[in-house]
Amino acid sequence: MSHYGKHFVAIIGGSVAGSEAALLLAEKGFRVAVFDQKMLPYGKIEDGLPKWHKALRDKEEAAIDKRLSHEGVRFIPGFTLGKDGTIDELLSTWGFSAVIVAIGAWHDRKIGIDGVENYYNKGVVKQNDLVFWFNHKHEPNYSGPSYVLASNTAVVGGGLASLDMVKIIMIELVKESLEKKKGIITDIFTLEKKGIASILEQHDTNLEELGVGPCTLYYRRDAEDMPLYPRKKDTPEGIVQARKVSKKLLDNYVSKYLFKFEGRSVPKALIEEDNELKGMTFQRVDIQDGKLVELAGDTFDVKTDLIISSIGSLPKETKSLPIAGNMLKTHGEFGCRVEGFENVFAVGNVVTGRGNILESRKHGREITDMIIDEHFDALPDKDPMGEQYEDLFRKIEGDVIKKIDNIGVTLSESEVHSNEEINFIISKTKELQERVGYDGNYLAWAEKNRPIRLEDILNSDNS
Repeated sequence: MSHYGKHFVAIIGGSVAGSEAALLLAEKGFRVAVFDQKMLPYGKIEDGLPKWHKALRDKEEAAIDKRLSHEGVRFIPGFTLGKDGTIDELLSTWGFSAVIVAIGAWHDRKIGIDGVENYYNKGVVKQNDLVFWFNHKHEPNYSGPSYVLASNTAVVGGGLASLDMVKIIMIELVKESLEKKKGIITDIFTLEKKGIASILEQHDTNLEELGVGPCTLYYRRDAEDMPLYPRKKDTPEGIVQARKVSKKLLDNYVSKYLFKFEGRSVPKALIEEDNELKGMTFQRVDIQDGKLVELAGDTFDVKTDLIISSIGSLPKETKSLPIAGNMLKTHGEFGCRVEGFENVFAVGNVVTGRGNILESRKHGREITDMIIDEHFDALPDKDPMGEQYEDLFRKIEGDVIKKIDNIGVTLSESEVHSNEEINFIISKTKELQERVGYDGNYLAWAEKNRPIRLEDILNSDNS
């Protein structure tokens, strides 16, 4: 290839979509620099996937490690877009041939009621913040926010991540109460795998005896409408089957983890007393022709000390990027060129406007192949947050091949870098690497900076 090693592409974000793009470009002979704002590139696999998914986490992080350790990929940790460099600077000053944005969706979607922002971390906790705390609070050097969970917590949501929220709350509350009131020591992995109901039965106790009030998941539609079981086609039969299985999966979760579910309930207002949050008022709704219709005068109050907002994630607004609503503005034949630029592309959740790890990898592969099916056969009795995750990861890996070719063709036909320009980019990236103590050995860096695992602490205590 005449362009081999003569084009340098910057990728912002090294997790699911970014690492996928990096490997495919590197395999086609492009030089790639992957910038990530954290010391490690794992994104939501590390910070958004609850830590009981330890096998899946390790497997997916190993896949990212393999991609980013390719000899054609340079990893630059600790880079903040806007602070350490803008898109324009990466193109015009640094001289990259193109920039691919893969920063994901980390900004929690706001509950649509007035004043909720006044109570963030003072009675209202965002989904991403809760999972980050849950995943890292056991680490000796953890310095992030700390949360005190409460009985009768209200979780506002309805997607797969909402099930993670109720599981985190119930598992943490039961684990703590078992130890304090019964002297029974257990761990989150046992409670998650066997289920709270099974553990309580084993020890001949119950939530009431433990003083734990079950949390409630409030959803604007019916249990059957929750996206727990993907359908292959939008046929009447497929829709009926998906709805049936979603209801079954939710019922299984309720029985296993002992939380409550309240459908057709939409947040309407906060309940406040003396500038303190005391709960939330919900509006009852009906579903007519697929649309939500408020039932006049039919509201109910929920008194609670803790509300979890779990209604989705959006890309974080960045000055140099045109974000509209819940996604990045793009144009072009394949919908991946960032508006206002001809050589800036986007992949993953920043384009889809969704915070789902699976969506990110799928889009990363599809768009990356375009720039350089659809669902999976899930089994009804499988855990929608565990085994189906892995099934979909594997299915998604096959969706990439076409789209990266298009950006590859586009760049290979453009003017190549001179050796001087390539050396300048290498020098600039090396400065940033040295700033954080990174010597260029990706695998050694990843191992050195990998967080201590709770399961390792538990195994050490038991040995």
